[in-house]
Amino acid sequence: MNRSLIALVAAGCASLAFAQSGQSAPAGNPSTTQSQPGSSNRPKRAQAQLTGFDLAPDKASANQIGGASRGVGSGKLVLLAPHKGRVYSLRPSFWWQGDANGSYTFHIQDVAGQFTWDRPVTGLELTYPADAPPLMPGGTYLWRITPDSSLLAPPPAAAMIVVVADPDRSQIDAALAQAQGSDADAGIARAKILFDHRLWYDTVMEYDALITQYPNDSRLYSLRGAVYDQIPATQTLADADYSHVK
Repeated sequence: MNRSLIALVAAGCASLAFAQSGQSAPAGNPSTTQSQPGSSNRPKRAQAQLTGFDLAPDKASANQIGGASRGVGSGKLVLLAPHKGRVYSLRPSFWWQGDANGSYTFHIQDVAGQFTWDRPVTGLELTYPADAPPLMPGGTYLWRITPDSSLLAPPPAAAMIVVVADPDRSQIDAALAQAQGSDADAGIARAKILFDHRLWYDTVMEYDALITQYPNDSRLYSLRGAVYDQIPATQTLADADYSHVK
């Protein structure tokens, strides 16, 4: 299954479902499946940019670096997230680019200034822990990373998350309840639900868990790559995921 097929199916809001039942992906536009010069068996990727993953895409974002906005590998400290994204989980995961051995302080607060929480962390990821106050449905929060060493890259501006509330939350609950199961196909079905609701963080979390459980399933890398393709900061992560596809 090539990369352009996955991206094109994603553009129709169904890319994350076709593997469930063994159905074939829709045929791609021939103009998007031409090989890159100097490459063989590596089709040109169609980067299907869908609306709704970033609720503030026109605002200047700390995630956007230069014209290409390719964050990974640039040597910058970058939040790997939409500038403003919706979140379903009350304990989501957060990711950033920087020094993998660096020490940082993770900070989150609500926009009203009534709630704030900090945690020292080493590395490039934090899952909001069980001992922290849960985020509230309907709440809007800012999160940021500050390096503990002045030798590290300066901190980027905060990213914003909006926690899904009713009636959308009840609709997502009902849909996820219909996608029970521990196999890869059930996980892909859950990820499709999250993707269709434009829940960037939650969809990545679902695919991270699936790839940990099924590291040799190339479908999962393709599908997570389609999610990474939706925001500038993680398009290089999409490149890495697509490299797993034969």
